[in-house]
Amino acid sequence: MSLEKRPVTRFELLMDAGTGAQKAGDILLGAFVAMGQYVYVEPMIPAEISPPARSRPALSGVIIRLADFDVTNIGNDTDLILAAHEIVLDRRLDDNEFNANAKILLDMGDQEANPDSYEMVLKRCTKLGLSVIPFNVDPESQTIVKELGGKGQNLHYLGMLSYIYNMDEEMVQKEIVKTFGKKLKEDIMAKNVTLYHNGYQLAKEKVFFRYEVQSHKRDGEQILIDGNTSMSMGIIDAGIKLYSGYPITPASSIMHTLAKNFPAYGGVVHQAEDEIAAIGTAIGSYYAGQPAVTATSGPGLSLKQEFIGFATAAEIPLIVIDVQRSGPSTGMPTKTEQSDVLAALCGSHGDYTKIIIGVANIIDCFYAPHLARYLTEKLRVPVFILSDFQTANSYKVLAKFPLVQMKNVDDIPDFVFDRFHMKRLTGPIEMVKTQQTTPGAEGGMRRITGLNTDENGKISYFSDNHQRSHAVRNEKIHHVRRALTTPEMFGKDSNEVLIVGWGSSRGAIEEAIYMCEKNGVPASGMNLRVVYPFPLMLKEIFAKYKKVMTVEVAYGDALKPSPLALLLRSETLKDIHPLIAEATGRPLRPRIIMKKIQEVLK
Repeated sequence: MSLEKRPVTRFELLMDAGTGAQKAGDILLGAFVAMGQYVYVEPMIPAEISPPARSRPALSGVIIRLADFDVTNIGNDTDLILAAHEIVLDRRLDDNEFNANAKILLDMGDQEANPDSYEMVLKRCTKLGLSVIPFNVDPESQTIVKELGGKGQNLHYLGMLSYIYNMDEEMVQKEIVKTFGKKLKEDIMAKNVTLYHNGYQLAKEKVFFRYEVQSHKRDGEQILIDGNTSMSMGIIDAGIKLYSGYPITPASSIMHTLAKNFPAYGGVVHQAEDEIAAIGTAIGSYYAGQPAVTATSGPGLSLKQEFIGFATAAEIPLIVIDVQRSGPSTGMPTKTEQSDVLAALCGSHGDYTKIIIGVANIIDCFYAPHLARYLTEKLRVPVFILSDFQTANSYKVLAKFPLVQMKNVDDIPDFVFDRFHMKRLTGPIEMVKTQQTTPGAEGGMRRITGLNTDENGKISYFSDNHQRSHAVRNEKIHHVRRALTTPEMFGKDSNEVLIVGWGSSRGAIEEAIYMCEKNGVPASGMNLRVVYPFPLMLKEIFAKYKKVMTVEVAYGDALKPSPLALLLRSETLKDIHPLIAEATGRPLRPRIIMKKIQEVLK
């Protein structure tokens, strides 16, 4: 029996939807963390509700990247796949994310009823050069699964993976009990634990390799958290008091988390009848003096556009969180994409005076609401926070975040500005309307309308006045431009190639540039946390590089630039092309970024 020590590895558990692959991943994650290893997790969630078992749409699972160093992305290729049957394996092979030496553990339990299908997939694996290790769940475990009504097979697979990754059997059992202890009766819990140990023993007998990743002792209290939960907690810490939304994947879990926690902090969750009502409620709350936020995904963002324009014209603060997914239209609800930048910036009619914040990781998710509240209350323009499916659903173990407990926007600490590469706004900030009191203020008055007004708030159709309104609104955005500092940079400050990205592309770009430096590839990277407006020094930074290219999970080709490339071209007048502009729904991979850079440099 060989025990191979590795600095990093990646594996997958593939099952049918509703059979607990992601719950098994959660247990593994907790155990890895307890052992002192670094993890990054990507759940694979089907878009369909209750898709038929043993069908390609039913693929559900979890990808876990395990390392002895802090990891910021899901990585390159998979080393091991454990598949519940041949169909989910066949479907996953289509994504071509396995390495040449990948090992496949395939449950053969359905082979007798589906011999042709198994034979076809096994031949495919042979053709791809993949090593397949067939196995059958032991008879005792099969009996227990039947007694549990078909449930529990995920615990058996959990046992197999625990053995392969050299995990402490008792430690994992503790995680199982911690996860299910309050939900299951004692006899049912005992059966699940038996399934786990049987899986561990089966792997011990059938699998002739094991992997071990070095553990590290972590100082201080650690938390396990995903992007949407972090965003929810950030909303509370930023002093926002109302969340109004309509359920939509992948933003819904923000509402679910707040529904459980918000009331304890004096907050209100409003589930509106539709997306339009949700944003209208958020605007109304801010008009009444209570900080509010609404969250959605692409289709909901489309419906909110008229109200976004109204908030702009009426100068009412507005925060919109957009957790992006693949589009257009319904698209692929459970796949990641970065295609909503132009919809956020230019979606509503008329001149677009908006601010876009991009979250690159789970810590950004926590502090983005603080910055968004500061900017929207200071400037009275809509502020967007753009996340995506990958960031929203990825888990990481992190040290506890410093709390702000913001009551007033002037309380925002400097480290939040530093995180988003900007300074506090300075100087007087002019408004279109000079008289803007909160409703109910004694002796105060405020007229709210989407029509153009003069500085006293009276409706005005004079051309000079309308031009002034545009100038004043745009000057607010210029205040932000002047406050922005040099964006986050990776590698040398002058080079052959500069790769620019934003949001969830950050981790893959950072690792790709590290790989480039290690291999003598002359490339640097940049990550934009404020996606719009751009900092004033951007053109000067770009001048230090022979080529500037973008990396986005958004479509682009030789004749159609991807969204970020388009915006950077217009702002800097530099011939910027996308290095990677793919709308596959899959996260970026560092090795592919480096390979593309090498091709450009040839």
